[in-house]
Parts: sequence; C-alpha cells; structure tokens
Amino acid sequence: MITKPQGYDESPAYTGEAVQLPAGCYVCKILGVKQEEDRGHDRFIMQFDIDEGEHKGFYQKQHGQAKQTDPNFKYKGVHRQNMDGPGLPFFKGLITSIEKSNKDFIFPFGQQGNEKTLVGKRFGAVMGREEFLTSDGKKRMATKIVQIRSIEGLKDAKVPEDKLLGEDAGPAPASAAPQYGPADKDGFMYIPEGIDEELPFM
Repeated sequence: MITKPQGYDESPAYTGEAVQLPAGCYVCKILGVKQEEDRGHDRFIMQFDIDEGEHKGFYQKQHGQAKQTDPNFKYKGVHRQNMDGPGLPFFKGLITSIEKSNKDFIFPFGQQGNEKTLVGKRFGAVMGREEFLTSDGKKRMATKIVQIRSIEGLKDAKVPEDKLLGEDAGPAPASAAPQYGPADKDGFMYIPEGIDEELPFM
C-alpha cells in the first residue's frame, strides 16, 4: 500500500510541463531596464520579478530550475513597451505608476545612466493568461502583464478572463515570423512561453 506523503495536497505538481504563473494582481520589482530601437520604434524593456506573496521570486526560481535541464531557457519576466506613437500614453502610465509606487521617486529623464535608477523599484501589475499557437500548431497559455498600475491602484484592478484562440485557429506557417509583435493597440509587446529569443538581461 502506498500512503499519501505529508503535504501532498498542498504541494505543486511538477509534471514536466511549464509551471505557469496564475492570472492575478501582483506587486513586482524591477531587476533591469534598457531602451532599444526596433523597426523604427523606441522600446522600453524591463526585466522584473514578483516581489510579494506566495509567488515571490517566481521568474527567478523558474529560470534557475529550468536552466538545470535546458541551458538555453530564457528568462520569462520581461515586459516590452513602445515609447512612441500609440504606445506613448501607456509608457507614460508605466513611468507614472512606478513613481507613485516608490516614495519621493521621480524618474530623471535625460540623465546618463538613468535606467539604473529604476532597478529595485516596485510597481503593480495586473497579469492575465493568453492562448497562443506554437510553430507546430499546439495551443499553449502565456501569462503576461496586461496593465501596469501603482501598487495602491491594484486594489481596484480586475483580473481579466483568459483570452482564448478561436476554434478555427490553425498552425502558424513555418515561414511566418513569431506572432508577438510589433505591438498591440496599447503599444505593448510580449514574448510568449517557448519563443526562442535572447532576452536582454539573463
């Protein structure tokens, strides 16, 4: 007879599938920031991790565990935001939310090395799950930031329902570029699970 180990019901189940961060409202910490130009747009790239609650350090733990079996595993806690055109109001909202979440902090635009002033700063993130197709036609779910708020503003936030593909969604053409850019209507671009793209910090 096999008896149930102590703590079995509370333990996460590691099945070989990617462990997913649940949709929800999270307090996050910035680990690194850079600006790059991509297809004629200025883009703000922010590496972050969960900073409070039961999922604190989620992305760093995920990265550390996955690297043990997959040396090419890419860090997933990355948010990309266009800084110009339709993305400008959302970039300003991002900076404003960071400023409101960190007492007496005002981002020093135009100063050399100012990206370093954002490291360690906290912000609120509303995160939702979105379904996408892999290149071989399999459906997968990716958890991504859908809205950045001040930490105080999280108390009024609503977690979105899962965004699912239609039933007739076919596999992506082998020759097609990955469907994660250049940006959605909010000027936001995300990298879904499984996309093999080098990220800027890890």
